[in-house]
Amino acid sequence: MGTQEVITETQIKQRILDLEEQNRKLQQELLEERKNTNFTQTYPKGWERIRNLIQSNPG
Repeated sequence: MGTQEVITETQIKQRILDLEEQNRKLQQELLEERKNTNFTQTYPKGWERIRNLIQSNPG
């Protein structure tokens, strides 16, 4: 025979609150990801290359 867990109303409410908090965090992460959609991240080596190109061909 298996065991049966008794789930109380308090546990159900707490689980709902936990799921809502998890959902809020996920939504916030998605918003943060969307903020940089039109942004290209450039690393220091890339910036150095860009500066060298600008100096060698200023315009």
